[in-house]
Amino acid sequence: MKNTLFVVALFVAVLGCQTTQHSHWLTPPKGEKGLFLGQAPLEQASVDDPFLQAMRHPPAMQPMIDPFAPIQQGALGSELAAREAERERIRTLATTPRDGAPDYLQPFRPWDGPFRNRDRGKVIEQDILQVGFEQVSVKNYLNEYEFDWEKESPKKSFDWSILDPANAVRRTRDWMGLGPDEAKANASMQKGREILLTNPELKDQKKNLEAAKHFLEAAKRHPDSVLEEDALHLAGECYFFTDDYPNAFTAYQKLVIKYQHSKHVDNAVRRLFQIGRYWEVESERSSSPFRASGFSDKSLPKLDTFGNAKKAYETIFIYDPLGPISDKALMALATAYLKRGRYQGDDNFNQAAFYYQRLREEHPSSPYIAKAYENELFARTQAYLGAEHPSGTLDEARKLAEITLWQFRDELDSADKAGILEIKESILVKEAERLWSKANFYDQRKRHYGAARLYYNRLIAEYPQTEFAERARQRLPQIENLPDTPPLFGFPTNPFKE
Repeated sequence: MKNTLFVVALFVAVLGCQTTQHSHWLTPPKGEKGLFLGQAPLEQASVDDPFLQAMRHPPAMQPMIDPFAPIQQGALGSELAAREAERERIRTLATTPRDGAPDYLQPFRPWDGPFRNRDRGKVIEQDILQVGFEQVSVKNYLNEYEFDWEKESPKKSFDWSILDPANAVRRTRDWMGLGPDEAKANASMQKGREILLTNPELKDQKKNLEAAKHFLEAAKRHPDSVLEEDALHLAGECYFFTDDYPNAFTAYQKLVIKYQHSKHVDNAVRRLFQIGRYWEVESERSSSPFRASGFSDKSLPKLDTFGNAKKAYETIFIYDPLGPISDKALMALATAYLKRGRYQGDDNFNQAAFYYQRLREEHPSSPYIAKAYENELFARTQAYLGAEHPSGTLDEARKLAEITLWQFRDELDSADKAGILEIKESILVKEAERLWSKANFYDQRKRHYGAARLYYNRLIAEYPQTEFAERARQRLPQIENLPDTPPLFGFPTNPFKE
């Protein structure tokens, strides 16, 4: 009896398993919900869905082909063509609108997705997203992000940019018909080129100036373009060969700053270097800013000739740092400041040291590197203000002297080495003088004999060959028995009393 019941139970279990098996991978078990909560089961939906019907029942004359199976090696061309045809058929069915089908069974548009279409035609409070083999509940927060544009529309306020003088000038210029115009820019460019064709070597200064005006007009009429780039370069060339260096400098500078990757940059930076060099030499001829100025010579700027020469050099190594003459411009500007220094502690020496250091750091393989080390050493020693002024210039100069003697030992001649050694000795004497000044301050003014003895001993140990070390040896026995700090009450002691 027990065996009979066991056999019956086993038969019922096997029959139930067979009834729950899926007939196809597209058909879900009966009674389960579809992808969207509250909708008809997927099996019922597939009855009305021509896409799923076509997927399940391909054309009778065409064998069933799995278009997504991995391609085997040596597959024939006909098999590959059949797979591609099956993919195209499925793609067409998936994107073709289906007449008479519910809205939620229509194909998704390219910009739609499951989050966009999950509540089509339904008002639901909870969605079910299929993630792998798990179902994760996600709340619908769409209502929290609703925005009433009519109620919350931004209020129009006064546009303060109208009061900007630059905008006012621009709008007035556009209103008068003087704003950007590509056609007029091309016409001005063509006029300038026609003038240059009659003056190919740029020897006629009147034609150069006339052509330059047309080029500048073309650059103004069509900004931020290749036409402006070419027009600025041609205008700079016309002004340069007319010896009108201020206007040439303006055109070249704008070209280098605005179009750093232009094909004309190499020529422009060389012209800027020549202009800067000319202005630098002219500024050295007289200390008066009016004698070497554009009031008497049109090739010079109106004021501050050296300042404009500095701008020409800076335009080169700031906006074309990897260019062919960037290190040359740095060397020229540093040397110009070095020549302008006239007395000990002059700030021109600090400026020269700064640009020499920049040349060493940014262009270590420059042919001017050895001279830069030597000149920076001299500039730093000349920038020293004295023992009364705290400064790290001497420490930098001493380290630089040691580096120069070691790194360029095979390139420096005997005279240069002797000069660097002499500078190094002077640096040691100045450092000893600073220590002597500190010791004398604590000895004579503060009566802190303990601190004074500390500095005297340090002076003797670190700079034994200097005259300040000899003074320290003579002074130490005189304050040997004096207290380290002065007494709070009572008369001060006389250290010179025998």
